[in-house]
Amino acid sequence: MKSTALFQQLKAGVEALPEAERNDLIKKTNAVFEIDVTDAQKQEEAWTLDLKKGVVSQGKPEGKADIVINVSDDTFVDLAAGKINGQKAFMQGKLKIKGNMMLATKLDAVLKVAKKAPAPAAASAAPAAAPASAAGGVEVSGFQSSKVFAEIAAGIAGASAAQKDAIKKKANAVFQFDVKNAEGKVQTWTLDLKNNVSIATGAGAAKPDIVISIGDKDFTDLATGKLNGQKAFMQGKLKVKGNMMLATKLDAVLKDLKPKAKL
Repeated sequence: MKSTALFQQLKAGVEALPEAERNDLIKKTNAVFEIDVTDAQKQEEAWTLDLKKGVVSQGKPEGKADIVINVSDDTFVDLAAGKINGQKAFMQGKLKIKGNMMLATKLDAVLKVAKKAPAPAAASAAPAAAPASAAGGVEVSGFQSSKVFAEIAAGIAGASAAQKDAIKKKANAVFQFDVKNAEGKVQTWTLDLKNNVSIATGAGAAKPDIVISIGDKDFTDLATGKLNGQKAFMQGKLKVKGNMMLATKLDAVLKDLKPKAKL
């Protein structure tokens, strides 16, 4: 989606704010926004703007949002660019709201924060290059498994709406992967196959149904079929918190999400 890069820019803008400015934004807004974006292919992506804590993340909020905004991908891009304001979009039926409608009037001010941050590479990329940009967005230096997550991101970007629905139906869970590399550093990735088929670095907004702790090389072996989930668990290479039964779906999930992987 074109708006994904804008949300990433908004996230960067909020994180880069000096503490005093961030606290001022929180004080002025004091609300949790859930923004559900739909593109031309009817694929959906949700983002949470928690401006009670000053955090922007992909996925639906853990608790109840103060306002839920449904908007098309193109309209959100226009909102962020200042080509249309929230009030006008609402009056034209381009923006639908549930919850505290008065908060919609604060959306324009919130989006201005994104303009203070440098645009990510994906924002200036041609539409055809979007899947590759999305894949690059989950790669982390020092982790060989990040290439696997990038392939998963590319697989998600290239999947049809029907394929994504099938994956959600099969998994219906949020997976959190805590991966430790050879230097002992731990990096988290969240694979949300319940709220929206998406992958991102860091802990997601939604509470994970399962948290998998695994070594960097072991995860790569899992993804390439050199090691299966059950064997990894039995050998102590994979530790699980949460719904352990979901670990049995891991091999199938990885297979479904990397149809174009070149590992």
